[in-house]
Amino acid sequence: MAKDREARPNYHGDHRRLGEILLAEGVIDRDALALSLIAQRDSRARIGEILVVRGGVDRSAVAAAAARQAGFEFIDLRFSSLDAALIRPEDIDLFIRERIAPWRIEAGVVIYVAATPDAAAARLAQRGGGSTDVAAVEARALSRALIDACGPRLAERSAVRRPDARSLRSGAAGWQRGAAVAALTGAAALAVTRPDLALALFLWSSAGVMIANGGLWGAALLAHPRARPQARKQTRESADFRPLPVVSLLVPLYHEPETAPLLLRSLSALDYPPELLDIKVILERDDSATLDALKALNPPPHVEILIAPDGAPRTKPRALNFALDFARGAFIGVYDAEDRPAPDQIRKIAAQFTAEAPDVACIQARLGYYNATENWLTRCFEIEYASWFDAMLPGLFGLGMPIPLGGTSLFIRREALETAGGWDSHNVTEDADLGMMLARAGLKTALSDSLTEEEASSRPGAWIRQRSRWLKGYLSTWVTHMRRPVELLADLGAWRFIGFNLILLCAVLGYLLLPWLWLASLAGFWVNLRAAGAGAATDALVITTSAVLPIMFAAAAFGLWRRDRLNLVGWVLTLPLYWAFGAAAAYLALWELVSAPSKWRKTRHGVGRIAAELRRSALSSRDPGE
Repeated sequence: MAKDREARPNYHGDHRRLGEILLAEGVIDRDALALSLIAQRDSRARIGEILVVRGGVDRSAVAAAAARQAGFEFIDLRFSSLDAALIRPEDIDLFIRERIAPWRIEAGVVIYVAATPDAAAARLAQRGGGSTDVAAVEARALSRALIDACGPRLAERSAVRRPDARSLRSGAAGWQRGAAVAALTGAAALAVTRPDLALALFLWSSAGVMIANGGLWGAALLAHPRARPQARKQTRESADFRPLPVVSLLVPLYHEPETAPLLLRSLSALDYPPELLDIKVILERDDSATLDALKALNPPPHVEILIAPDGAPRTKPRALNFALDFARGAFIGVYDAEDRPAPDQIRKIAAQFTAEAPDVACIQARLGYYNATENWLTRCFEIEYASWFDAMLPGLFGLGMPIPLGGTSLFIRREALETAGGWDSHNVTEDADLGMMLARAGLKTALSDSLTEEEASSRPGAWIRQRSRWLKGYLSTWVTHMRRPVELLADLGAWRFIGFNLILLCAVLGYLLLPWLWLASLAGFWVNLRAAGAGAATDALVITTSAVLPIMFAAAAFGLWRRDRLNLVGWVLTLPLYWAFGAAAAYLALWELVSAPSKWRKTRHGVGRIAAELRRSALSSRDPGE
């Protein structure tokens, strides 16, 4: 008998329990079985997965025993491969969804391999189309075999998962390009022929943007919802009495060897049954440094490393789309390389999903920084996150506005994610875009008080590059969804349509206008703006600025108070200097929106002083036997 297969059972299965079979074969002992059965009472997971994750049992040994139990032949794909010639492009969806693939042809019979052979046999019988047979394989081995056999097709699938009409890859609409050219041409002509009128219009427009931004922040503060004790009680009850779901955590990495120790320690610290955590760490094929770093750390059994096939664009959302096909959870979460989620975060999220209404498709956790006190830039970054996640987003929720998701610590019902078409692989802020897609589908995003800490960019150059990607993504999302504004209005309704434009467009416009406003302020010392015909506009801008700045400062202070970081409140007054970096990032974003809309400016993590200390701590705390 070949090394890659076992003899076909000559009986119709083994009626013993899987644990008893493994015990009889000497794969486990009675203590391991007893401990796994105790764990099963809490998680209600399959005993085989518990034995693998908690008992260190080989996955292939468990899969082979399960095959004998069900009466199927077992194929070990570690020593074999799929016949790629048997895989038709139109069948890939079926094979991924059903965890099945054609292995080879023997005596005119197509032998399929499947992770759940009984279900696959029924599906093939329903499908028809010739003589077939089914054998069992281990699920992860099947995933790797499918990736090896269908790499280019899977790469294309992950790149174009989102329909053209809802993806940035279609570019701007003709009317958008025409409007942009007309606006720039008109502004230039007006500046030459009527500079007084051009100045007045600029100042009035700036005042309008200030009013829009300040009004949104002010409304968010006023609408900030109070905590609902009944909702928290329901969440606790749900956590106690409902079975816990399988949660898939997708963690895309690219050139992140420095973050590997801290990442694995953070994931291992999650207080959730590991057999119900399906963690996919996604790497690019050319990233051998991160792969070697992860392998050296010996990831726990519930962490699987997936290597994305080569393809374009090389972006985080493309990696997420690729991994989604191999995730098994009913809920999908996303983490970044440097994340330190609260240990109870997954339990809280699972309980909240149970307590929320069915139209709540997504839950966004709060984000903060573990290196907030590293320097002035990181302090301002933490202040900004406090105002956004503890003031603005709860306010948007209270106002019924669409929620632009954060890039990490978001959790979404799998069905809703697939209905939305996954992530737009061409959009460099796939998170904000996904939030708008959910809103267009009539679904809601709720907020969690659980906190995930990240590493703040501590160097101006890195900060500007990162922020330019975020702002470019906001503009990309606006361009994508506003290609058909009437359709967007119908999907969102007038109120949320206004919110969509305020959230995505006015924030970027505020940054773009900032240096010109400063220039106008400096010019005002030498030029009489009233004599230039801009007196009323100047007054309006001064009044709006005087009103908006206190609102922004109040939002920052409120956010710091909400997350108990009032030790940073003294730095709030320095935010205008911090916004200057945002202005530089906005112009870089605008340039790249035209020249390289899907270019991903990678943020390097693990380079700061505090991150280095945490990495050393993570390495020193590992069991030497691991």
